[in-house]
Amino acid sequence: MESPFKADILKGKVALVTGGGSGIGLEISTQFGRHGAAVAIMGRRRQVLDAAVAALRSEGIRAIGLEGDVRKQEDAARVLEETTTHFGKLDILVNGAAGNFLVSPEDLSPNGFRTVIDIDSVGTFTMCHEALKHLKKGGRGEGPSTGGLILNISATLHYTAAWYQIHASAAKAAVDSITRSLALEWGTDYDIRVNGIAPGPIGDTPGMRKLAPGEMQSKSREYRPLYKLGERWDIAMAALYLASDAGKYINGTTMVVDGGLWLSHPRHIGKEEVKKLSKVVEMKSRKSPVAFPASKL
Repeated sequence: MESPFKADILKGKVALVTGGGSGIGLEISTQFGRHGAAVAIMGRRRQVLDAAVAALRSEGIRAIGLEGDVRKQEDAARVLEETTTHFGKLDILVNGAAGNFLVSPEDLSPNGFRTVIDIDSVGTFTMCHEALKHLKKGGRGEGPSTGGLILNISATLHYTAAWYQIHASAAKAAVDSITRSLALEWGTDYDIRVNGIAPGPIGDTPGMRKLAPGEMQSKSREYRPLYKLGERWDIAMAALYLASDAGKYINGTTMVVDGGLWLSHPRHIGKEEVKKLSKVVEMKSRKSPVAFPASKL
């Protein structure tokens, strides 16, 4: 799908994307590169990193792959140092590394809960913490947006509640809190914008295949207001918007990109039945206009 953005909107920028070797992270890396940025991707699997870097370079994108675990402070510090050494600076950090799996709370061990919290929440903060000195140095380019940018990939699970994902819901709630707190403090002190993106169900991703098998996806179609899955492209376009000068006055916001799914609920009554009930109520109100006195409303 063709991008609505100019091809050079991120020209001269350097981005580090954790979890950038596959899924949404790889699409963000690709679109950032296509729009002028140099990209470093961080992940734990060398084979995945090498394949992703090869794909990016095949498009003429300046890209490197760096092994590391976001849960380890020493890895975070090393990867950030290697990024800035290779490209000369850092403008954008995208925290896309995440862990999730379906499990009932009673079957989830405290260790399993802790693992997801460590990757999503602690990992996000660790990367932000270690990136600060680099963003302060590197995120001072030309144009209206003079500070660096952090984008945290979140979710909508915790807006209400989600079946079998208590660990991920708690972790992403923490990520949203981190986003707001850093936006307040680092926006004030260092002119660094911190925002988030909360994807809905995105097709053709490892997470979707793991969390919602094909049969489940087809059954849940009725619950999606736009009646379709999102695409990785949708999330990457949101990231481009927030990373460009078009988003220069957006700070502390988590942008929901889910087609309105988090607002939806299963229909408890069919549409035709609702029409019948509405007609009955309308006819009664015509016969007795004072049937619903204001004091009772």
